[in-house]
Amino acid sequence: MIRKNIVFILAVLVFFSAAYPASAEDVVIDREVLEKILQRQDVLEQELERLKESLQKKDEEISAPVAPTEDIQVLKEDVEEMSERLDVVETKSILDKIQLGGELRTQMEFIDFDNIRLDGQERDGNTEELWSNRFRINLRSEITDDIIFQGRLSYYRYWGGTNYERGESSSRYFMNPDQEGDLYVERAYIDYFVPGTPFAITFGRLPTTNAPPYEFKNYTTRKATWSQLFVDGEFDGIIGNLSLEKWTGLKNAMFRVCYSKVGQNYKQYKGINLDPLRVAVANFDTEIPGMKNSLLWLGYYRLFDMIPFRIEGIPYPEDSGDMDVYAIHLQFDNIKNSGLGWFGSFGYNNIHPRSEGTELGPGYEVGMAGDSLHGDLGKKRNGYSVYTGLRYILPIESLKYPQIGFEYNYGSQYWFPVSTHDVGEFTNKLGINGSAYELYYVQPVAEKRMFCRIGAVYQDFDYIAPMYIYGSREGEDAKSNMTILQTYFLVDVRF
Repeated sequence: MIRKNIVFILAVLVFFSAAYPASAEDVVIDREVLEKILQRQDVLEQELERLKESLQKKDEEISAPVAPTEDIQVLKEDVEEMSERLDVVETKSILDKIQLGGELRTQMEFIDFDNIRLDGQERDGNTEELWSNRFRINLRSEITDDIIFQGRLSYYRYWGGTNYERGESSSRYFMNPDQEGDLYVERAYIDYFVPGTPFAITFGRLPTTNAPPYEFKNYTTRKATWSQLFVDGEFDGIIGNLSLEKWTGLKNAMFRVCYSKVGQNYKQYKGINLDPLRVAVANFDTEIPGMKNSLLWLGYYRLFDMIPFRIEGIPYPEDSGDMDVYAIHLQFDNIKNSGLGWFGSFGYNNIHPRSEGTELGPGYEVGMAGDSLHGDLGKKRNGYSVYTGLRYILPIESLKYPQIGFEYNYGSQYWFPVSTHDVGEFTNKLGINGSAYELYYVQPVAEKRMFCRIGAVYQDFDYIAPMYIYGSREGEDAKSNMTILQTYFLVDVRF
């Protein structure tokens, strides 16, 4: 307002100066007056700003609640305490949905080989005091009442700096201690139980390792969907689970169907032409009426378009054929509370090879379970395996009820299971084409938390390439006199 008035006065002075010319002396006097007026304006503006700030502070003091200093401090402490409590409740709510655990196994073993064929010659050999560690991280999360996640990371390592990896070997029978490995996902899957129905869906990296009856010697409970003889290894897929308990009256009766894509050709842009390896599975399992903690399991799967034997730079077919596998497993954990447990498995495979094989040389092709040299390329093959064992819980309370067990398995000439060895076992005895025997003793240290096991595995081979599905097994050159004796001691801790 003051500035507007000054401007108006200046405008009037300019007008009259133009209308009535003044002398030089008059002009000087007018300028001095003008300067004084401007100085007075600056002073008044400063006073006005101070007055505005004072009024603003008064308004804030009036609007602010008046409380004693002690009351304000108590209020602040209450707010902080409530915030801390809310943080604890929120953290606990999250952690209640997550169960985290681990396992550590340390193992020492001696391995003796007799008549192992290397470079066309049979040799003997042994590995003394082979130490290893196996570490697992287990995770379970109940996301909602209907959605559950379960996962496991596994790591196996020889002492001395060598890691373990199953590698690209087609036989998948022996561990290769020269290959580098790392922590890998053994299982990671979701169980979704459809509300209001007996149906559930499982998808992800499926629970297909350490299956029945491995809980006997591993001093644990059932950890997988299918039987150990049927399949063992890491597979990704989708399972549809249908509970039949209400319809059949059978306890824990389940019917399952599964689809898995074991091999995918993601290198076709590089000129690699392979059909995808797919698996379709169906199985039924239930507890046997009148037999507590028992299991009857029936299963079937078909492998479509199995991967051919392939060497870069030579012709090979897009797949080597199909295979059907049938299996049955029967298990009793504690027969009539006697401490005696028994299991029996039987597996049968039917191989449908292609008549076209991989060209290893002029006129020489190798296919699944046959080659052109022996005239059996494309010939159908059948194989089978039996696997049985006993486990007895010794009634010695002072020793925490230790256990002793015995297992036997036999694989025929063309038995080819879709399995690998348990992580931590030097060989896959269930993949043998011959006979295998195992005797073990389990000593509990802390119930379900820590145990020791000492045992021996003896394997007598009928053929030189266990689980190696390519090439013929006809003729004397395919037979083997190799034996392996493996003795071991391990300590397993779960936390």
